[in-house]
Order: sequence, then structure tokens, then C-alpha cells
Amino acid sequence: MKTTIQKNTELWNSNNLLIEWVKKNDYVGWDTYDALNSDVIKKICAGNPVLKVLCTQVNIYSPINFRPILKIKKGKDTKGLALFTQAYANLYNLTNNTTFKNELEKCVSFLEKKSLKEKYNFHCWSSHYFPYTFNDKIIHTPDTPDIIGTSQTIIALVVSYKILNDKKLKDMITNSSSFLTEQLLEINKGDYYFKYHLFEDSDKIVPNASAQGLQCISHVLSIINEKELRNIGKKIVDFIIKNQKKDGSWAYSFTTDGKERSQLDFHQGYMIVGLLSFLPYANNRDRIIDAIKKGSKYYKDTLFFNNCQSYYRYPMKYPIDIHNQAQGIITFSKLSVIDPNYLKFAYTIAKWTINNMQDKSGFFYHQKWRLFTNKIPYMRWSQAWMMLALTDYLCYSKMKVYDEK
Repeated sequence: MKTTIQKNTELWNSNNLLIEWVKKNDYVGWDTYDALNSDVIKKICAGNPVLKVLCTQVNIYSPINFRPILKIKKGKDTKGLALFTQAYANLYNLTNNTTFKNELEKCVSFLEKKSLKEKYNFHCWSSHYFPYTFNDKIIHTPDTPDIIGTSQTIIALVVSYKILNDKKLKDMITNSSSFLTEQLLEINKGDYYFKYHLFEDSDKIVPNASAQGLQCISHVLSIINEKELRNIGKKIVDFIIKNQKKDGSWAYSFTTDGKERSQLDFHQGYMIVGLLSFLPYANNRDRIIDAIKKGSKYYKDTLFFNNCQSYYRYPMKYPIDIHNQAQGIITFSKLSVIDPNYLKFAYTIAKWTINNMQDKSGFFYHQKWRLFTNKIPYMRWSQAWMMLALTDYLCYSKMKVYDEK
């Protein structure tokens, strides 16, 4: 019998290397979607939305880093700093080491300054420091708030409040929760769900946006017992379960007229984590647990190989993407509260990822293809998610014992 203490040495060493690399770079880096943070590319695109999408996609998948040539500027990513904050909260709760508390405070200070309250009358956040565009051809700017950036920042503020006990943070959390429920919440034919951003097409629904909003609401409820917020959470749960497919999966998005986009990847993990987070506040836990078990079986059996490397987007095997790996570690670590066997699976994902996708200097690679590896060190997409993943595992593995076989 081997304990997780023995196993965790490898993960602690990996995470310590990662922290050292991140701090050395002062949390400043490139991002997968940062093509439009270049004046050169803006001139090439000349305002054409199709060219903007094309340049963004080429920039994402190119194993050659053209960013220095194209003068794409590095920056501190708001969502990335929110994830780092959550990771430092994990580390401080595990160790009581003031070094981690100090880093958490630095990250929180950055998040406070990035609030868009002056423009929108609520504390809310844009995910990124650069303009970018998705297939909807809508330009998202650093002053465009969205559900993901705002939710992850609120979660970061909640876990920080529990450590720092700073009333200012609690006030920000209360105010920003109102942004979610008053500006991003949609009610359509009895369904409650969150828009991805303020300018989302009213006919388009992205379920994983609601799942992250639900996770956020659950964190807020852990410090603010707000009946209306809890009721909204219950309605979001109903929406998520209603739209789960028979095989346990969820569509990436769909429209009110039935057009569906299937994208089977780490977003499945978002859905499971969202439901898991609300369990302490649910009346009918069995119904939610059934949906979680169904979704988790699909996620594990379909989207991961036996060696714990993930599909890119099922059924596409390559590239193996670091975000898929990180979300797998996060999701299966959290699932250990329902089934302890999932913790071993989370560990195996972490071990494979460390052995195959971590550089000796500490950072994690972006993607691993069959014949080559994209080693561009993205700060938010790779490093922030992996630090959160490793520290989540370390938190959930505490006091647990199992066979290594």
C-alpha cells in the first residue's frame, strides 16, 4: 500500500517548478487567442472579420511562434490571474505558508484593478488583456465583460475572502453576483441560463457558460446565504440536466431553432464541475448525482485513453492539448467526493502530463502532436490551468490512501 503522500512528492516538485517559472515571468506571457494584439496583424486584416478569425486560428495552431516577428504584445491575463489566485488559495490552505498568501494578495490586487465597474456599474471582468474574435465574428475587447472571466474572478475573490477576511472583497463579490443575475441571466420559456457575454445572440445558448456561472454561484453561496441566488442556481441545474444527452454528454452550443454545435472536449468537465459545486445547496441531490455519474462515465470512458491522455475533440486524437489534460485532473479530483476511485484517475492524468508535457524549466507545453510538440509557453491556457489542476489534486488527495497498482 502506498499513500498519496509518497505520490504527491512528484506533483509538489512539478508544481514548485511551475511556480518558479511563472513568478520569474511575473505572470506576463502570450495567449492562444492573442493574434489581434498585434498592430501588424490588424493592418493585414484591415477590419475584415473573416481575416481576423483566420489569423486568430492560424496563430493558435502554429507550432512555430511567430509572435515576436508579428510584434504580438505579451500581457497579464485577467482570467489567468483568477486561476492563479485559486491555486495559491489551495496552496495556502494546504501549508499555511505565507509566501503563497503573499502571492495570492498580489493577484487579488491585480483583479481588483481590472474591474470594469466604472463602465458597467457592476464589478465585472473581461477574460483577457487583448482583443480577440470567435466564429461569431464579434470582437471581444479588454473592456467587454463575459461570464467566464467574471465567474472565475468571483471564485478567486471568494476563496481569497475566506483567507483574508477582507470586507471589501465580500462587497465586491455581492456586487459582481448581481452583474451575473441582472445582466447575463436569460429566462426563456421557463429555462434559466447564462449568456456568454453581453452581446451574445439571443438565439444562441452555450451550456458550459451556465455551468461556470453555476460554479460561481455555488462559491458565493458558501459565504452569502442569499435565497434568490440559490433559487437561480436550482433553475440553472434544471437547465443543465434537461440538456444532457442520453449518453451523458452535452452539446457545446445550440440555437433556439435546434441547430447544434458538438465539441467534445474539456467543456464536458466544466459541466460536471458546475453540477458538483451546487450539491451542498441542492434539495434533490440524487437527481444531480445521477446526472454527474452519467456525465462522468462518458467523460472518462470516451474522452480519455487508458494511459490518461485525452482526445483533442472526440473523435480527433491529436493534438493532445494541455487544457484538456488540466481539466481532466480538476474534474476527476473533485469527483473523488462521489467516488474515491476517480482520484487515482486524476493522479494518472497528472503523472502522464508531467512526464510528457512539462519542460525542464517548469512550464507546460501547449499541444503534443503525433510527430512534434508545440512548446509555446502560454501563460493562461497552459500554466494557470495546470497550476490550478495540480493544486486541486493535492487538496483532494489529502488524507486519502489507495493502491498505486
